Amino acid sequence: MIVGRSISEICRELAISAQASHQTVLAQILRMASLEAAQSGVRHHEGDSSIQDRLVGTWDWDIANDRVYADSKFARLFGVNADLASRGTPLQDWLDAIHPDDIDDVTAAINRSLTTGQVFSREYRVVSHGDTHWVYARGKCTLDSSGKAVRFPGAIVDITREKIDDHHFSIVPT
Repeated sequence: MIVGRSISEICRELAISAQASHQTVLAQILRMASLEAAQSGVRHHEGDSSIQDRLVGTWDWDIANDRVYADSKFARLFGVNADLASRGTPLQDWLDAIHPDDIDDVTAAINRSLTTGQVFSREYRVVSHGDTHWVYARGKCTLDSSGKAVRFPGAIVDITREKIDDHHFSIVPT
């Protein structure tokens, strides 16, 4: 039985909205997520919160200055002060919130993106304030003309509910 709207369709609508708001990078990321979701056939369930509520937020990493700029929802999920996040904090502040079992894979994927410009696309767990959340993060590193990484913007979605539904387990505080 098919339930709810496809996540692909929802991401596509959010991409159009982001583009209309001149959030070009977010629109591009949402279009990529739409294509990926179309392959998996994931659907939004009626009991779910608004998909816009589940889009945790966006980041933009200024690599040369090691400053990650993020919105307040993103900061809250990672346990980073929202005011500091808006002014930019070192990448390590964000990496510290990644679950110990996931950190090696995430940092390896970040490093691949930094050296190749390849899209960063990962599901992983974040632990903050005693709670564990599953997230899906997607971003793309911008390389300069010499191939050096300069910026790394992206977006993140809370997928905890899907993980619970798919695996019939509950997320417990750590």
